[in-house]
Amino acid sequence: MTDATQEGELWGRCAAQRAALGAKMSMPAWKTAVERTNIGPGTTVLDLACGSGEFCALATEAGARATGIDASHKMIELARQAAPAAEFHVRALGPLPWDDGTFDVVTAFNALFFAPDPEAAFAEATRVSKDYVVVCDWHPEHPSDILTVAWAVRGRSGRRSAKTPEPQEKLTIDIPQEHPDEDTMLRAVLSTGGYQRLIESEGEESVAEKIRAATEQFRTADGGYRFANKYLMSIFRKNPRT
Repeated sequence: MTDATQEGELWGRCAAQRAALGAKMSMPAWKTAVERTNIGPGTTVLDLACGSGEFCALATEAGARATGIDASHKMIELARQAAPAAEFHVRALGPLPWDDGTFDVVTAFNALFFAPDPEAAFAEATRVSKDYVVVCDWHPEHPSDILTVAWAVRGRSGRRSAKTPEPQEKLTIDIPQEHPDEDTMLRAVLSTGGYQRLIESEGEESVAEKIRAATEQFRTADGGYRFANKYLMSIFRKNPRT
């Protein structure tokens, strides 16, 4: 099993749970991308590591022709339900099958660090873009609570963001995540692919107990949880004068 295939399998294990409880956390970034890249009727969009397809759904609602790729078969099944007007392919990050300049906008929301070679994945995104490439990663200068919890529970992943040229625009995007109670919070956190290997080795209840301890500082007075997180959105343009 290749690393990409395994990654897809890990994220697919709780795909529906992830889609229901955590996928829309990135909505503020998605809306910003739509606005800043002028996605609208007739725009062609490619979303890399599209997950359960919610950004493609947003793009098609704006009138765009959207395409998404993801390494997880189960995520793609959900994406086809979320955005039936879009086109989806089970495909890992790496060489892309489209010609140069096929898409007006190519997006990568917390995606490029999943690639074996993040710089090569960015180069491919740039190649198939006619104009915009949008890259969103966890903000390197502002701590995000979800990462704080992940590092406390399972350590740092060793993944890295792509080294890219200076973008035309950088934006800090707030992406808070809230859960009404402990059970919902645990199901949301445990549904991410990054915890699946630890669950395999330690068991779900052991991992859940570690998450309870790590998230205690984010518990609200009413028993819910609120995580403050920030993305750094970098917007690249091949034709900045148009």
